[in-house]
Amino acid sequence: MKLYDSIRAPNPRRVRIFLAEKGIEVPRVMVDLASFEHRSDEFTKLNPFRRTPTLELDDGTVITESVAISRYFEEI
Repeated sequence: MKLYDSIRAPNPRRVRIFLAEKGIEVPRVMVDLASFEHRSDEFTKLNPFRRTPTLELDDGTVITESVAISRYFEEI
């Protein structure tokens, strides 16, 4: 499981705060928005909307949007 995150954007911050409050640690992959890393072919294959946060599960499932990611962690 990997959380694609970016420091500057507000929506990934929501997920970071949620995870911190729940005491959940998830490996993070930092995405540099300033260098347009979120527009790379590799990231676009993962998330066609080219936005962070993006959560990639071990089975290859991808969850986007901060609320959906938070709900996923609330359920597990």
